[in-house]
Amino acid sequence: MKLRNIIVALALCFGATMGYAQKENAYTDDDVKQFYRTIVGDYYGYADSTAMMIHFVPIWEQEHFKWMYLEVTDSIGKEIYMQKVVEVYPVSGEHFKLVFHGLKGAERFEGKWRNRNFFDGFNTSILKGKCKFGFMKTRDFEYQTNFKGRKKLHCFPKGDRVHFKFVQGNECLYVKRLPRKQQEPASYVFHKEPTD
Repeated sequence: MKLRNIIVALALCFGATMGYAQKENAYTDDDVKQFYRTIVGDYYGYADSTAMMIHFVPIWEQEHFKWMYLEVTDSIGKEIYMQKVVEVYPVSGEHFKLVFHGLKGAERFEGKWRNRNFFDGFNTSILKGKCKFGFMKTRDFEYQTNFKGRKKLHCFPKGDRVHFKFVQGNECLYVKRLPRKQQEPASYVFHKEPTD
């Protein structure tokens, strides 16, 4: 009788574990492709009256895990404001995690959003530091950051919190900057450039 109880208990535990794992990993190739396709691209707009470009370029891929190179510049690419490698983790069909990494020797990657193959000669050893964002799907081809509480993000200037919303329907990236100090939030809209 005791042996039977042990077997039943093990079966229940195994079943619960499998159910939890399936729930946590309940995403498909299409879910990942939709999220990735919504974000990747070149965006232009204005932030504090400054014309800017934001480039999200695919560089590496390993099964469901993907990496993008992010570069933020002025409108002609002369001044570079930010360089990051963004790691994409699918959590479920509705939730994704993005990890923003700094770059060692970042100057050698300046302007390389134009040549995604340049990164083929490198691996994750070029990365340094990280901060994480949660993204949630609000509808098809629409995703936004999912913050829990007010957090300081060291990967952005002055520790400001930044909220992103990608909407493929109107080809826009909405950015809201929430200053660390008690200042008014600032909102920006960047438009995705059409691709051939």
